[in-house]
Amino acid sequence: MIQLLLTVLAVQSNAELERELYRAQMAAAEAAIRLDEHAEARIWLDRTRPEQRGFEWRVRDASLDESLFAVDLGAGHAAALAASPTQDVVALGMGDGRIELRDSRTGALSCELAGHKESLSYLRFDAAGERVVSASFDRTVKVWSVAERKLLVDFTLHANPVGGAAFSPDGELVASCSYERNPTRGVWGVVHVWNSRTGELVRTLEGGRKPLVGLAFSPNGQRIAAGSWDFCVFVWDVAGGEPTKCAVPDEGIYNAVDDVLWLPGGTAVAGASRDKTARVWNATNGELEASLRGHTDAVEKLALSPDGLRLATASADGALRLWSTSDWRPLATLRGHGDDVVSCAFEREGRALLSTSKDRTLRAWSADASVFGPPQCINSHAVYVARFSPDDSRIATASYDGRITVRDGATLEVRASWAAHPEGQSCHALAWTPDGKRLISGSWEKALRAWDASSGAALGSLELASGTYDLAVSRDGRCAAACVGKDVVVWGLEDYSKQRELSGHSSTVLAVNFSPDSKRCVSAARDSRSIVWDLASGAQLFEVKCADADVADVMFTPDGAKFVVAGRSGAITLHDGASGALVCELASLRHGVSHIDISPDGARLAVASHVLALIDLVHGGVVSELRPHREQPYNLHFDSSGTRIASCSTDKTTVILDTRPLRARLALK
Repeated sequence: MIQLLLTVLAVQSNAELERELYRAQMAAAEAAIRLDEHAEARIWLDRTRPEQRGFEWRVRDASLDESLFAVDLGAGHAAALAASPTQDVVALGMGDGRIELRDSRTGALSCELAGHKESLSYLRFDAAGERVVSASFDRTVKVWSVAERKLLVDFTLHANPVGGAAFSPDGELVASCSYERNPTRGVWGVVHVWNSRTGELVRTLEGGRKPLVGLAFSPNGQRIAAGSWDFCVFVWDVAGGEPTKCAVPDEGIYNAVDDVLWLPGGTAVAGASRDKTARVWNATNGELEASLRGHTDAVEKLALSPDGLRLATASADGALRLWSTSDWRPLATLRGHGDDVVSCAFEREGRALLSTSKDRTLRAWSADASVFGPPQCINSHAVYVARFSPDDSRIATASYDGRITVRDGATLEVRASWAAHPEGQSCHALAWTPDGKRLISGSWEKALRAWDASSGAALGSLELASGTYDLAVSRDGRCAAACVGKDVVVWGLEDYSKQRELSGHSSTVLAVNFSPDSKRCVSAARDSRSIVWDLASGAQLFEVKCADADVADVMFTPDGAKFVVAGRSGAITLHDGASGALVCELASLRHGVSHIDISPDGARLAVASHVLALIDLVHGGVVSELRPHREQPYNLHFDSSGTRIASCSTDKTTVILDTRPLRARLALK
């Protein structure tokens, strides 16, 4: 017997340790995300045990993989990447010297080109998409026919590894960059300019005292820019002469430049620096025009969209970022790679961005910056409540200006919007009927109102003695319960008549919810009590006395066997649904509670506090803290599948936390 008891205690102890470990792993992942350490966050998420992963894990997992597709490249990663400007073809330069040609729409392998003996460093197509030039650590530069899949030119005049190569706009020249070294002079950067058809050297340009890495011709073909480990970008006239130096400011961080490109118009160049920035300079006088900050590690490569409106940066922090070239504001952060992102390129139509990483994958991303990050809608006033329709196809919000707005559940486009209550009276109580055809609303106006959810037409109303603090609709759709002063008013929704008042609280009632079978409701008030009522008779079945003077919210679990009581001070308890007896203390938050909701599977309690806290409803304890808004969340709601949470805030936003990958969400639009 003693041995059995010890075994049980050991199992319980191990289970609790596993739960604590999971919470610690989630906290580490969330901290890494806040610091933009995406690869680090991915490691922490992957370390969790699969059976412990709840909503909080799934929403973080989805946020860390926003790619449209990912292709496993096998044993090695692709260090170089280029997209054809005329075909759905992307070229990948592999670590073993191979070039893979793949379909840019699917990532499917078309063929391989073999000829380099060491890793590729750079790839570029010509303007016609007929040829690709490859630069390698094996000190050679090669020109290939895309259609014929064969080597056309082998340029071997570099004495050291080649860091970049590109065709001139007319395709007649290739420029490639590297460095030279001798005992007397030391190291200096070189650019060889040569005939792309014959490999004949045209001229050599020199710049700096260190290797040159990354290279691009200007749009008119008259100038060449190359990045330098001499902490700058050099710009030469193709005809020769001394280069213009575009210096990276010394900010105390190693600031070698690894990639360059020209911006539309050919008056400015951009460089990717190891000091975690991308920089933009005037290409004529070398003056710095912009510094793009946000990456937390070296910026490895750059890509310009075909329309010239967006710049993409790839970084060793595991992320890509999109920037507006008109004003250099950040547009989006693209997460999904599990290691350094080493190259990127827009496909020919600019609808997708492709990238490769040390995680040995090729990934594609939407080039539409608006799809990244959690979906959100912005109102003109503070949003007090957001509710998914029963079939999840719509989201209804109520706001301070008294309006109800109904949006499409997938696109967030407005389907209907109307003034439900006087602007000075707010609209902060809202619920759908189970058939999804009506919305019931309440405000400080002394009336409950029913609306057609499609048109906003008024269907019925009930005059009240005072305003409504909160309301709920029964699962069977027969009635609504509203918190009106110290009472709960039950309103029949079949004939819009008042059914009864539930009186028993001695102070303002703050929350009300129905049991799943619609036979009971539970209310909570500022008198520190929660009361469970029988709806048929209006009788008080039992009450729960709470430690808090104000009980912010109360709700039955999905099976109706228990209910949760959340105090405004942050104390959250679970009680037996038949007697009110305390089952356990779920959590004690450091800050107050506004509202709560329970996931359909009964596994998680979501709490709007200073953060959006997710609590393990089975074992207790906060398992995650999410921060979807600039200000604190005020109200929240799970959809019927438990896939999403709609969170609203007084910062005028409603944010949809979605556990589905971005590619799945885009497919629904």
